[in-house]
Amino acid sequence: MTTMDELILSDDEIYQLTHYRRPALQLRALKLLGIPALRLHDNTVRVLRMHLIHPSAASAAPAPQRKSARR
Repeated sequence: MTTMDELILSDDEIYQLTHYRRPALQLRALKLLGIPALRLHDNTVRVLRMHLIHPSAASAAPAPQRKSARR
């Protein structure tokens, strides 16, 4: 059985990815890398490990446009 620590990146791993310690800058760097991340209520950043292992799982297909929006 997997534990929560195995599912999310540690603070040090997020620092290695972004080279920032501040959550706002970490979120901005992760967004530029195309990695989804969340800021929790205690001002920490959480990244699911699956988004690094299987990046295609994080990307969603573009939403279809209606004919009225295409004009």
